[in-house]
Amino acid sequence: MRAYAVVRSRKRRTLCLQISPSGTLRVLVPAATRETDVWAFVKAKTPWIERTLERLSRAPKPPPFADGLILRHLDESLVLRLTYHAAAPSVRRDGDELHVTAATEEAARAGVERWYREAARHHALARIIHFAPLVGRAPKRIRIAGQKTRWGSCSARGTISLNWRLMMVPAGLCDYVIAHELCHLIAAHHKPSFWRELARVMPDYETRRLTLHGMGAQLSL
Repeated sequence: MRAYAVVRSRKRRTLCLQISPSGTLRVLVPAATRETDVWAFVKAKTPWIERTLERLSRAPKPPPFADGLILRHLDESLVLRLTYHAAAPSVRRDGDELHVTAATEEAARAGVERWYREAARHHALARIIHFAPLVGRAPKRIRIAGQKTRWGSCSARGTISLNWRLMMVPAGLCDYVIAHELCHLIAAHHKPSFWRELARVMPDYETRRLTLHGMGAQLSL
């Protein structure tokens, strides 16, 4: 059996298995779950794990972070124009180019991430304003995060967290995640009633979900 990390939470009620684009396995479990039950759960999921890891191994690897890299920005493509200079990092968009100046690659990457996070904040607010009336619920708070294994989440307190990397997938797929998380304000689970609610708001959600499922390993950052 493959190695996995166990993450315990007092708020969690069910067991959940996550596989990151790099192939790392995590099992999210209620705090009191016995190790034997975790092991049995992972063992039962072995066929799915192997299929997922095989799919990830065949996925194209992201290109190196360098001048000329093509970055996705929703339905657009931006050309990274990278200049290394001993100065404070700066990022600006000029047409279809993203100009980044930084002292090191690490600083340049951080600058690009900050730029995407700010873009994600504005875009998410606009799309939530669009979808909230359709769903019939609005979040109490919007949070832009950098989850390694999730595109989004909705807390019991009404906070919707969205991965800034959603700005690097097509706009229709970003819309899917936003509508999905808004529907969790009505149904905080993935039972049939939740999917019916999502289908009411977004009839083609299943096609979008399946497309998004394979996107993680293709992102450039």
